[in-house]
Amino acid sequence: MEGHQVRALYDFTGQSGTAELSIIAGETLTVMRDNVGDGWCEGFNQSGKSGLFPAAYVQVIESSAPVSSSMTVSQQSSGDFWDDDWDDDSEIGQTQAYVPVTNQQQQAIHIALQSNSTDSGNSIPIHTIHSVIPERPISNVPKKNNKFSTIIKSGEDSFLLGTKVINVPESEKLFIKENEDGRCVWVPTESYNCVITSPKKESKLKGLKSFIVYQLTPTFNNIQVSRRYKHFDWLHERLEQKYCFIPIPPLPDKQIAGRYEEQFIEHRRTQLQEFVDYVCRHPVLSRSRVWDHFMICTDEKRWKAGKRQAEKDELLGENYFNAIQCIDTPLDAIKVEIQIDAFSRYINGLDPVVKNFMAMAVDQAKKHQVLYKREFQKIGQSFCSLGHALEGDDSDHRRLTYALKVTGEAYNDIGHLYKEQPKFDWEPLADKFHIYKGIISNFPDVISIHKSAIQKERIVRD
Repeated sequence: MEGHQVRALYDFTGQSGTAELSIIAGETLTVMRDNVGDGWCEGFNQSGKSGLFPAAYVQVIESSAPVSSSMTVSQQSSGDFWDDDWDDDSEIGQTQAYVPVTNQQQQAIHIALQSNSTDSGNSIPIHTIHSVIPERPISNVPKKNNKFSTIIKSGEDSFLLGTKVINVPESEKLFIKENEDGRCVWVPTESYNCVITSPKKESKLKGLKSFIVYQLTPTFNNIQVSRRYKHFDWLHERLEQKYCFIPIPPLPDKQIAGRYEEQFIEHRRTQLQEFVDYVCRHPVLSRSRVWDHFMICTDEKRWKAGKRQAEKDELLGENYFNAIQCIDTPLDAIKVEIQIDAFSRYINGLDPVVKNFMAMAVDQAKKHQVLYKREFQKIGQSFCSLGHALEGDDSDHRRLTYALKVTGEAYNDIGHLYKEQPKFDWEPLADKFHIYKGIISNFPDVISIHKSAIQKERIVRD
């Protein structure tokens, strides 16, 4: 499996004193080993420097030449993917990682290439390999030609047509009421909070796997549970799959390098707290069974069993529409459509503003910690240097020398204050807008579901 060409998608700075290789977005790398483990590859760049780099930071270069032994395949996850016994705490980001092909896939591709070259003398481009082995046989059943043929492709269609009845437990039902100003809202639930504290580094397998554990304590029982970032990641995935009509707040961005630095751990804790606060305040998410299991389960066996049960849940996506108990008052379809269009325009206008505001807050935090700090320290160093230089003068300049040194130290202290200030204002503000940005990015899909439902309901009515 040697000699694969990959292209760097992102910059990565290798830590000094390690075997990590720094890469620059856009450069071409050659993979020597892709089974290093923990989401890492070993290879060398065009300058001949070799080392380790994250597999998620690179992408296989497609080529029209005959296929060697390199392509990307989708990773299949089993029901035990989130088992705590052997998995690690790697964070490979949201980009699909480079994954080597299996021997069976290589043999199938090789046979297909030989057959093709015998017939036409030409090689198959790598991007057409997926058509060689079809995923499933094509049905020969003719399609029905009626006005419903275009609206029976998803779960929302079966809900609108009433063709699929799902038994919804009482605990899963969601109720909507009409408030005093005539607006439909979720029936509120009892409010509570959940506090994240005491992040600490732990390990297993005799120190081979290290990870950070966060302590969660809900206010309704004050029983502390331990959760890792990957558990938050699992929870987030389940919430997204279960509630397609609710914007799910984002988690902190994933990171490979520097995950055990004290400053990074504390910042991640505050970001996770923002996520937890939002879920606790939401009238639907706060009463979700998967969220409840995540927040209160302390027994290891019950934790794993609950995760497997959540992964087999049938009330997912559009199927969860059956759990919504609406009011009896009929809605004006035209009025609802106008409201959706107005809200869509509002979100489209708000989205770039929120992104720009978050970028500004992040930029100010960096300037305070680097640029402003450095500038004030340069001023302080200049005053201190002048004070030291005047010490060699035999005349009585002690008071002036002392004043210059104190002035230099004052500017150095100001630089330190600038460095520490973002954690009190700019970083919390950026974390808050990180939540807003993630929620807003969900709304186009939610609005699309509403618009699609209105159109299909109109077809059914006509």
